[in-house]
Amino acid sequence: MASANKFVLVAASLLALAPAAARADNEPPLTSPADPSEAATLAETLFQDGKRLLEQGAFVEACTKLAQSDALDPAIGTLGLLAACHEQEGRTATAWREYGETARRAEAVNDERGAFARQRASALEPELPRLLVRLPKGAEGAAVFRNGVRLAPDELGVAQPIDPGTYEIVARLAGRPEFRAMVTAQARKVAEVEIPGWNRPASVEPAKKNPAPSDPGTSNLLTSKGLGPRKVGAIVAGGVGFTGLAVAGAFALSASSRNAASVSLQESCTTAASCERGRELREDALRSATVANIAFGIGAASTVTALVLALLPERAEAPKPAPLTGFHYEVAPFANRTGGGALLIGNF
Repeated sequence: MASANKFVLVAASLLALAPAAARADNEPPLTSPADPSEAATLAETLFQDGKRLLEQGAFVEACTKLAQSDALDPAIGTLGLLAACHEQEGRTATAWREYGETARRAEAVNDERGAFARQRASALEPELPRLLVRLPKGAEGAAVFRNGVRLAPDELGVAQPIDPGTYEIVARLAGRPEFRAMVTAQARKVAEVEIPGWNRPASVEPAKKNPAPSDPGTSNLLTSKGLGPRKVGAIVAGGVGFTGLAVAGAFALSASSRNAASVSLQESCTTAASCERGRELREDALRSATVANIAFGIGAASTVTALVLALLPERAEAPKPAPLTGFHYEVAPFANRTGGGALLIGNF
């Protein structure tokens, strides 16, 4: 911090020690405020506040004051000191640009402070982080944003100086999916973002083939793995049983809690509202208990069913009756109101 403050004092001496009159008279204003005298007075006040805060190491507040001063009354000393402030704040690319603009302002009026500003810009340039965003062919009309700010077309495909930090890159092109990426910019490094795939046509899913008809003579998947109908039924019944018991436990706890609250309220209630609340809790407890009982019954029955199905062996499939061939007959007795008899049915 001591070395940083020492640098700030040196920068303040070289960039901002021109007398106040020089700011107002010798440097032609770059804007035309509605009331030049009031704007210049306010700009001077902001300048002095910013300079004082900068010397104290309050960089965020100092940079804000200096930026406001330069917006009201642009001056070499103000912008140069703002660049020094941003440099100390760590916004090296912003400071580099402001040093360059300070040098241009100074050189336009043969001010010796331009040499120092140019020197600081040259010293910062090798340290700058850079961001390179590449678009695929055919996507020249894409809108690309860096932290919500749209990049100009000439900023794409070129490594641009940026301040250190993390940035979100968003790219949009009609008819294509939105692209998003996070990138971190570091000193002396180029952060690259490649936007892929927009030059390729959208993929088309192949038509799904109809599944081959199953062979009625083959067993299903569960049976082939040793899980017959009873085992499958046991698994389903077990799941229902577990769910029922879990629900029963939850509602039983709720009923107990509400009943305890109801008893406490009804024993100590002093107003009609509190007594009524106790009765409501009692009714809620009864409803929860009823649900718990029903769920327990379902869960217990399903659990027993699961156990029975799991323990019983699978029943062998009954053989199919053999087709009727040759001589065969059956006798079918019958009866009605007038009597009875028998029918002889068969193949002869």
